[in-house]
Amino acid sequence: MPATPTHEDRLAAGLPAALEPESNERGEFAARRGEWPREYVHGETPLAWALELRGEAAALLAHDPKLRELELQRALFLDIETTGLAGGAGTKAFLVGLGRFEAGGFELWQGFLRGPEEEAALLSACAERIREAGAIVTFFGKSFDRHRLEDKMRVHGIAPPFESCLHFDLYHPCRRLFGGRFADGRLATMEREIAGLRRERDLPGAFAPAAWYDFLAGRAHLLEEVFRHNRDDILSLAALCGALGRLVQAEDGADACVSGILARSSAKLGRWTEAAAWSLRAEAGTDSGAELQELQFLRLRALRNSGAAFDEAALLAQIASGPDPTLATRAARELGRCVRRGRGRAAENAP
Repeated sequence: MPATPTHEDRLAAGLPAALEPESNERGEFAARRGEWPREYVHGETPLAWALELRGEAAALLAHDPKLRELELQRALFLDIETTGLAGGAGTKAFLVGLGRFEAGGFELWQGFLRGPEEEAALLSACAERIREAGAIVTFFGKSFDRHRLEDKMRVHGIAPPFESCLHFDLYHPCRRLFGGRFADGRLATMEREIAGLRRERDLPGAFAPAAWYDFLAGRAHLLEEVFRHNRDDILSLAALCGALGRLVQAEDGADACVSGILARSSAKLGRWTEAAAWSLRAEAGTDSGAELQELQFLRLRALRNSGAAFDEAALLAQIASGPDPTLATRAARELGRCVRRGRGRAAENAP
């Protein structure tokens, strides 16, 4: 039976470049740091645009009222590389990328396991950084990254920081806004279509576990490619935040499809004034009569709930003239009641 590779064997296989040792009360691990100016353009999107995304917009995009408190200049952009997609004690997050905006630019910290024995130290450092930030941004992290880290933290007796942490998961807003418009909902697709990034050289995530295991065994490996992939994922999180913020917060508004989705999102959050405004924008660019009727009904409900003054009978008459018989019949009934109420008020006020 061959001997288990030692730390020296792994060094002989070649550590990824620019790693520096770090330590805490749980032991040692290694980390790489990188920095980019805020004006750095990732794909076609400057990183600095992310700082323009307001918490109100994040809450709207994610259907999460808690995100109104989100401040992206304090948040961490999180992405991990693991030995597999399944959870449990056997899966290890061997590379954890945490990006954040600093005074001088955008900083990326990549914590790396030089061996399984360093896992507790790396996880402890990650927990501390996340707890201090109080907010994270991920892509599909609510379903994957968070739980992989949380499970392993509990194994090592480390208190997970996620319960008290704001979490802006970009996967769900992207799927809600663009589902069906693009080939799929993967990060690579969203960064290409929304942020304008086309990676010229990228190691697919499925090859990341083999790269780490090759390193552990003292063989030639592709870990440098894994670090690059993780780096680009982190930068894409910031770029997507910026691109989505520009889309939602643009003075001239979004296209009709996106405006309709944002109208429904606003209604679900009880933000009726915004729901009415987004509905009106969506109606202006909608060709489908049935879709127009649905948006008009949404605007009607939003205006009623907002307490705004408007011509209810005129809006109901528009809906009643539309092609969907169910919506038209419902609007006609409500229009009749509206007219009767109007007549009743006129009779009461007659001399």
